[in-house]
Amino acid sequence: MRKASLYAHFVSKDALFQTVFEIALGHERQYIAACFEEEGGHTGVPGQLHLERLISRYEASAHLRFLLRTAYFPPADIRTVITSGFEGYLTLIRHCFQSAAQDKYKSAVLQPGELEVFCDAYLGIVDSLHVELIYATPQGYVKRLVALSRVFGDSLSMLEGASRG
Repeated sequence: MRKASLYAHFVSKDALFQTVFEIALGHERQYIAACFEEEGGHTGVPGQLHLERLISRYEASAHLRFLLRTAYFPPADIRTVITSGFEGYLTLIRHCFQSAAQDKYKSAVLQPGELEVFCDAYLGIVDSLHVELIYATPQGYVKRLVALSRVFGDSLSMLEGASRG
């Protein structure tokens, strides 16, 4: 960037970068909340809508592409700010999944910490898919999504069985 007029509005290049990151983060937080809210009426696996839409969101949203690339390759001088913001984003995803799972399996008798394991597993799936988006092909992403969704869905079906039994 060589536009002096752009830099006139920011103290430094890092300040500009951080502002753009915060804008992207805000857009993606809104998207996550809306995605899970929309999923509320669906009968499938909690969080599945988010996982299925992630690749098209990545392709269509400069905000998500910037967010993920910045989170995986943060500028050294603002690494802590980027890491903190991205961890907050993941915390939101975890919270949305946890709420959706609690709603779906509210009649299940869960052992202490059992839902926490599924929340951590869901974040592991999200993280794995983020890596596929950055480093692999769309075919690799789809293959991983199908495999992880199947295993995760099978595991969650145990909770569904417990909620009926």
